[in-house]
Amino acid sequence: MKKLLWTASLVLTVTLAACAGAPTATPPPAAPATESAPTGLILSDGVVASAEAVPLQDTQISFRIPAPVKEVLVNEGEVVAAGQTLMTIYSPDLELAVTSAELDMQAAEWEYQYWIPARLDRPPERRQQAAAELEESRAKLETAKANFTQTSLAAPFNAVVVDVKIQPGQFAQAGQVVIVLGDLAHMQIKTTDLSERDIPAVQMGQTANIYVEALDATVTGKVVRISPVSETVGGDVVFPVTIELDEQPQGLLWGMSAEVEIQTK
Repeated sequence: MKKLLWTASLVLTVTLAACAGAPTATPPPAAPATESAPTGLILSDGVVASAEAVPLQDTQISFRIPAPVKEVLVNEGEVVAAGQTLMTIYSPDLELAVTSAELDMQAAEWEYQYWIPARLDRPPERRQQAAAELEESRAKLETAKANFTQTSLAAPFNAVVVDVKIQPGQFAQAGQVVIVLGDLAHMQIKTTDLSERDIPAVQMGQTANIYVEALDATVTGKVVRISPVSETVGGDVVFPVTIELDEQPQGLLWGMSAEVEIQTK
């Protein structure tokens, strides 16, 4: 019995010694964290910011006087030329004023023609009065025509019709936006969160790399405008910077998000 106990004790001692001498595995050290660049950009010493695509020009058009819509002459997505009529409203009073002014001017011209020939019964002062009346009627006609132009809207520049917000027969209030235009053929990139800490390093003409996530495309451009006025985004003070594209990627649309790296060194 004593021999059996002694044997068991010896086995236990050997086992414990073997466990104590076994090396303990340690996990490999974690790799240091590194700041990853936005997909498509290779960061250097430049300034990085989020951005969005915007047209070179855009406008929201409205009538200056209230009236029912007479005609809508364009559709959404249509390309229009500068000066092209887009929409008209119905204003019989302004139309009648033009007609009345045209008749008054015609009568004044006849009166003036009558007094032009020099005769004893046609004193010079009466001819001068007729000439003054003709000029007055001409001025009234110009005013009536100018007022009538308020019944139609024309494109101020070559653009695409982005939105038509009203249809024929509906009533357009003065100042109500009825058509939105954008020059989508000439898009730019505008930063949205460029910090006030980074803006001192940004200068006009600096080159930039732009990655458009939706298109998975990286293009280049240059800084063409630095806003002199700050904006507040999420409590941070930022300065919008506009970048002109060297080449516009196919499929770039108004509002697409982008990442921008401006080469400041």
